[in-house]
Amino acid sequence: MMFSNLTKKLCPLLSLAIAFGCGKKISDPKTTTASTRELTLELPTDLKIVVNESESSFKRYELPENAWFQLPTKLLAKEGNAIGKQIKIYYNLWSSGEYEFQCSYRSTSRATELAFERCVSSSGVEIISNSGDMESVDFPMDKGASVKVELTNPTGTGMKIESSYIVDWK
Repeated sequence: MMFSNLTKKLCPLLSLAIAFGCGKKISDPKTTTASTRELTLELPTDLKIVVNESESSFKRYELPENAWFQLPTKLLAKEGNAIGKQIKIYYNLWSSGEYEFQCSYRSTSRATELAFERCVSSSGVEIISNSGDMESVDFPMDKGASVKVELTNPTGTGMKIESSYIVDWK
């Protein structure tokens, strides 16, 4: 009888103590391990890679997960003048320097835009020559590979180029 009364009073208190006092709060960064943070990383559905000519002639972004990309049909100059500039973007670029394909963009008569020129495989075979074809195709990108945006003829004028992607992480 005494044990039964003790159990009735003690069990709710222990349950309350366990609910509030034990374990680690997952969302608290101080108690979350690095591997847990990587697993719960929320990846953006759009990705912007910005090249600032005054800082560097290229920008590289490593993919944390496999993804499907819709490639940009044009690049925008956020600052500076794009006339006379050319940009190459390398996809599935590995640390060895090998890549799957690259796309090039050239300036138009507008100082704020670079228009799509073409995409070629790493062996030089043209795979896309019309920007309209890019809108209907998603391109696979590999975890651990990079996307590299490179200004091929920098002049040091401080132009900033933005490359925007719609991304579906798989």
